[in-house]
Amino acid sequence: MTEVVPTILTSDFSQLNERLELLKDVANRVQIDIIDGKFVENKTVSIESLKELEIEPKLDLHLMVKEPKEWINRALEVLPDRLIGQVEIMSDAWSFINQTVEAGMEAGIALDLETPVESIPEEIFHLAGTILLLSVKAGLGGQRFDERVLLKIGKVKSIVGDFVEIGVDGGLQEKEILLCKRAGADIFYVGSGFWQPKDGLLKKEDIIKRFKDLTALIA
Repeated sequence: MTEVVPTILTSDFSQLNERLELLKDVANRVQIDIIDGKFVENKTVSIESLKELEIEPKLDLHLMVKEPKEWINRALEVLPDRLIGQVEIMSDAWSFINQTVEAGMEAGIALDLETPVESIPEEIFHLAGTILLLSVKAGLGGQRFDERVLLKIGKVKSIVGDFVEIGVDGGLQEKEILLCKRAGADIFYVGSGFWQPKDGLLKKEDIIKRFKDLTALIA
C-alpha cells in the first residue's frame, strides 16, 4: 500500500497543535519527530507533551534519540501506531523491534542518509514492519533531497521484496516522490514540502488540496 504521510518536526508546541488540527479529516496518518539533542543537536517537543493533544490520524513517532528502546514505555503513553527508531544509536536493534511489537506497536527502523544498507544485518530488515530511509541528514527540516537514497531503496527492496514497507523521508516534493516510487518505496513522508503556506498563512483548504495532489501522484 502506497501512502503519503505529513510529518511534523518542531520545538513549538503551538505549531504542533495547529498542524494537527489542520490534518483532522484530511490525512490517515501523521508522523511526529522526537529529537533529544543527542543524536543531532536540535531538540523537538517532548513525547510527554503529546499527551495533552487529541491526535486524530494514526500516529508514527520517529525517535531520533539515544537508545530508542528506552523510550518505548514513554511512547506508549501516546499510543502510536508505529514506532520508528534510528538504527545508528541502538545497542540492540533486535531488542528494540521485539519490545516494540510486544508493546502492541509496529516497529520501524530508520537509516540516516550516510548509513550503508550493508551495515545492517539482513535479519533486521525482515523483522521490522517498516524501513525508513532518510534522504537528508537526520534532524533538520527544509533540506534538499539527496538522490543517493534511490540506490538504497533498491537495495532494501531486493532484501525484503513486498513483505516490508519502505518509507522515504526528507526533501520530498512531487518529482522526488515519483523517483522514490519508481525505485520501490511505499511510504512518502513529507515535511517542509507539505507545509507550504500561501500568502504566509496555512489554510485548511490548502492542506486538503496539497494532500490530495500528492496522494494522486502515487495512486
